Amino acid sequence: MGLRKKKKRKIFFAGLGLILLIIVFLNTFLLLKYNILPAKYLILYGLFGVIIPILLVFYTLFRKKKNKKKLICAFFEIIYIIVMCAAFFYLNKTFDFLNKFTSLIDYEAKNYYVVALNNGMIKDVKDLSNKLVGYSSKADNTSNKALDKLNKTVKIQPLDVEGNGALFEKLDNNEISAILITSSYFDMIQENQEVDEENPNEEKIEKYVVVYKFSIREKSKEVKAKEVDVTKKPFNIYISGIDTYGSVADKTRSDVNILMSINPKTKKILMINIPRDYYVELAGVNQKDKLTHAGTYGIDMSVKTIERLFDIEINYYLKVNYNALIKLVDALGGVDVESEYDFSSYELHHRFKKGINHVNGKQALDFVRTRKAFQYGDRVRGENQQRMIKAIIQKASSAAILVRYDDLLRALDGNFTTNMSTNNITSLINMQLKDMATWNIESISVNGSDGRAYTYSAPSQELYVMIPNEETVNEAKTKLAEIKQ
Repeated sequence: MGLRKKKKRKIFFAGLGLILLIIVFLNTFLLLKYNILPAKYLILYGLFGVIIPILLVFYTLFRKKKNKKKLICAFFEIIYIIVMCAAFFYLNKTFDFLNKFTSLIDYEAKNYYVVALNNGMIKDVKDLSNKLVGYSSKADNTSNKALDKLNKTVKIQPLDVEGNGALFEKLDNNEISAILITSSYFDMIQENQEVDEENPNEEKIEKYVVVYKFSIREKSKEVKAKEVDVTKKPFNIYISGIDTYGSVADKTRSDVNILMSINPKTKKILMINIPRDYYVELAGVNQKDKLTHAGTYGIDMSVKTIERLFDIEINYYLKVNYNALIKLVDALGGVDVESEYDFSSYELHHRFKKGINHVNGKQALDFVRTRKAFQYGDRVRGENQQRMIKAIIQKASSAAILVRYDDLLRALDGNFTTNMSTNNITSLINMQLKDMATWNIESISVNGSDGRAYTYSAPSQELYVMIPNEETVNEAKTKLAEIKQ
């Protein structure tokens, strides 16, 4: 009986030791593979995460000591197993997230609306059965695919019209029952009707009604990263915030356009806000349009257009949607953002005071989207967007992130995409953990004057635009050159 108990104890100690050694190996493999810890932390990990567990296993298996002491060692092995399993779970979850985060989405979704007059005649897409619906194959290269998809929902009589402007003209004149159009173009038209800086709160009756929505997938154009050693060389990141709650793959307007220039040696970050309505020449088409409209042609168009505007190279991009901001701020437990003004947002009617405001996710989104409450509209909105980024960086670099780590990963999942590699991201984390430096963040904005002009995206009517002030553009170019020094 004694021999049987002794054998059982040996099997127990051997099994416990094997489990501990396996989990130690897995954690060590992940840490070395992704190089996320600087040397000083790896040494500590080696001592407490590798050497001590091995000594515990050796002691329980090979030392001829009393069972009581071996049981105490076994108890500590169990504690180690629990801790190391938790560490493996979070490490694996982190690197899995980073791999997904840096895996480029190979498609973009173009959203379509079926639009009718808001006169009560057409209330649902089924009301369009056998009715005349206009579309424009000339204005949109995927309209035929969209037409085929619409026909699977309801059989219509399609009419190919010369351009988007002509579509709305025929709809206004009741020559057709509805039109099939991209959501981006329709939003442009709606936005143009909304712009009334003198009477921002004036109620208006919507002229059109959207009776059906769907999307068509297109293969996205790859935007190759211009790789640098991000721990040693200055680099530029373009942040594109798209105006949608849907997928980050949506091909839509870029509501937020911020260029970040980062010098890892001097620990300086320059943030340049570019107003969404900036009237710039689109790369590749040699015609002018609002910068926000560049996003409707894909992230590559936005990147190349901004490179052309400032005569620089953009190394990486980060594309986010509305959900990203809401979930990120909530996952951080809210952030403290500074406002230069007392104002109420026009959408959700949140009240913000001059000074520091603690905001949750929805309030944060309202803070960065509001423009009509200000005399200088989009200029102030751009400044508020930069203030929000600062607030997020400050909260995310504090100890608060440790207790909200799991929530943070869930918040980011699916709401961001970037062409920066996992290796570059982990290298930056490694660098920050190594020196725990405080970053000096400078925010500026290029400016301009209000105007109206025809655009590449909407050639048939004048839209509100901001005519660039070349002096502010040149000042931004100078600062971009300085931050590299």
